[in-house]
Amino acid sequence: MFSLLSLLTMAIGICTLLLIIPAIRAAIAPKADLETNKLELARSQIELLEDELQATRQNYLDLEQKLHQLVLEKAALHQEGLRLHEELQQQRLELTDEIRSSTFEQLQTLLTNYPSIHQMVRVKPELPAKNLLSMFTSLDNLLYKWGYEQIGKPWEQVPYNPQIHQPDAADIAEDELVYIRFVGYQHQGRILVPAKVSRTLPGGGQTIKN
Repeated sequence: MFSLLSLLTMAIGICTLLLIIPAIRAAIAPKADLETNKLELARSQIELLEDELQATRQNYLDLEQKLHQLVLEKAALHQEGLRLHEELQQQRLELTDEIRSSTFEQLQTLLTNYPSIHQMVRVKPELPAKNLLSMFTSLDNLLYKWGYEQIGKPWEQVPYNPQIHQPDAADIAEDELVYIRFVGYQHQGRILVPAKVSRTLPGGGQTIKN
């Protein structure tokens, strides 16, 4: 049997423990709460990082898809460029053929008569030139159809104009009277070839005096 003193000592010990335990709990609780808060904060940060990682991954996938789309569009544009280039080349060839064909039709009479003219002049050098002029009508018609305007007339006496004339001497002054040795041509106000002019008539004829 326990003595009264032993029982009293045990009771005091138990009471002491009952008093110390709440104190220990009170001391440990703030640290536990702090650790818990740290864990919650760490968990929140991890969740934010996971969200950012997911957003970054999605952005990467979007950019990769856009890059792939751009590569496809570039390839398509390249193919379209090649197709248009080939089409342009084909149109250019067709247009060239059309121009040649149209020009040949316009000059057909002249082209078919030219060998005969050449032969006639060789066999009959005394043949009057006026007999041959009618064969050049097709050339005049072509120039008219294309809108080419003749500058001056052969052997015509005109004031020298440096805008439309090409002199055979450097000292010919503007408005000085000259003869047109070879006509020029212009189209819609643009000089294609200036008329060649001289102070003298072709063949060393009369010299114009100022």
